[in-house]
Amino acid sequence: MSASTDVVVDPTMRIPASPKRPMKSARVPVWEQQSREWAKLRKSALRQMNKFIDLVPLVLRNEDLTAVNRMRVTCRRLEEILDLIYVKPRPGHIKKLRRRLKLCRRTLGKLRNCDTLLAVANNSIAAKRPDSDAWLALREHLQSMRAQTAAVTLEKIGRVNLSMPYLRMKRDFILAGKQPAGNRNVNGAATHETSDVVYRRITRALDKHWREFTRLLEESRHDQGEHVIHRLRIAAKKLRYLAEVMMKLHIAGSAGALDWLKLLQRTIGVWHDLEIMERMLRKTARPINLRGELRDAGHIEHVIRHNREIKKESTKTFFQMTRHSRDYAQVKQWVCKVLARHAMKATMH
Repeated sequence: MSASTDVVVDPTMRIPASPKRPMKSARVPVWEQQSREWAKLRKSALRQMNKFIDLVPLVLRNEDLTAVNRMRVTCRRLEEILDLIYVKPRPGHIKKLRRRLKLCRRTLGKLRNCDTLLAVANNSIAAKRPDSDAWLALREHLQSMRAQTAAVTLEKIGRVNLSMPYLRMKRDFILAGKQPAGNRNVNGAATHETSDVVYRRITRALDKHWREFTRLLEESRHDQGEHVIHRLRIAAKKLRYLAEVMMKLHIAGSAGALDWLKLLQRTIGVWHDLEIMERMLRKTARPINLRGELRDAGHIEHVIRHNREIKKESTKTFFQMTRHSRDYAQVKQWVCKVLARHAMKATMH
């Protein structure tokens, strides 16, 4: 499974786009052809950064409950792309940008959990099950908890200043697009390096993320605690967002792998959210006041038992997808083929 840290991608691994045939008089410089992959990465980074900036006022207004999760997802996508463009040692403004992005993402974590649990409660109430009274009490408790969390969280987010790091990153990209072939670096961001460098960095990231994912996958078979599931979920996200970049660069097999990773991430996400729900329910296993009437802990215990039944199904689905699944075997084979082929190409050089 391991691959060299300095590998070169086999061009046959990419499905070439169908560019329009240039006129005979319009000769495209070699360095410009080589920089197309970098241009795609820079464009993707700017798109995610602009999307993140647009989400800030939505989150601060606290009206759209989906905005918090969308901001966190955008953060992770942007971090993955930045790690491909800027390798260590990174320039100061990129280090600052990454630190602030992580701060926003982690700060919003508790608020995102509240929104997810509220969605579960609302769905359960809408289903009009026999335990609807318990879910009503739980929803009221969650709404109160979210209001308290939002008051602290949104104040912290409002103090995060991304303006200067964003503008400096944008300046890097503008300069990178104008540099002649001889200039290969602007503030740590590659400009007109050969396309092989792009794929070499992607291969290193794929090797790293896949190793972490498979390690946690094996660990989850013996330890299914919330801490393991949380790390496994993060590992799956990193693989997914890397696969998104690979698909944009037309790397063969990446589209199929991405479809499976999306489904897997969703499955792990349900499992993880159920773990959070049970932890929260345990803390709430005490009388809850609902419209002046006390709901005893028995109601909460009933919800916990129901939650565990759903969790069993989610756990079963997850292991069916990863133990003897044909789709998992195909994704594993694809990763191994990419890493092995690139490692072999590197030894030839």
